[in-house]
Amino acid sequence: MTILEAETNWTWSHFLFGLTYSILASLIFLFIVLILFKPIIRISSFLCKESNNENTNQFFYVFKFVNISFFPAHDIKIELHKIKKIPMGNGKFNNSYHRLTLLSQEIFHIPARLYFGKKNDANPHCVTLRTTENINSILSDQFNAIKLRVCLKHGLTGLSKVFEQEYANESEIKDGKFKPGTKFALL
Repeated sequence: MTILEAETNWTWSHFLFGLTYSILASLIFLFIVLILFKPIIRISSFLCKESNNENTNQFFYVFKFVNISFFPAHDIKIELHKIKKIPMGNGKFNNSYHRLTLLSQEIFHIPARLYFGKKNDANPHCVTLRTTENINSILSDQFNAIKLRVCLKHGLTGLSKVFEQEYANESEIKDGKFKPGTKFALL
């Protein structure tokens, strides 16, 4: 083996070694970005029933979710569906979806949970949504459920994610109002 052949082998081995580790580092970075930089929200496992101050016979049903990521979220789309379970035999079901109305179905921006700068007591990263649909009558039927779907994009990367919460029983409806802030508790 000549000196030229030894140098060529040494160069190719360094090139393959560097290429392997650069690909591995790129995959790790991509994994971190795709997993850690997606939006993260929490949706309340119950909803609140509030009376309308103007009309005591009318009720609002209120849903709450909180942006718990370190970055803001944008292009938020919210959907509320009634799910009717249709028995197909042998313990199997098909789902029929019917869209319910929300008073606000699009929100353009939710700030991050952490604030840099002055303290803000208003908790703008917490969102409540209302509907005037009669949720009690829907959930009183054992074959019905309600599904809240929230789709949003991460403020830094633009990656999107869909979050869903299903309500299937009348016991998941609480009388009262949500406490302000990140906790899912009643006043």
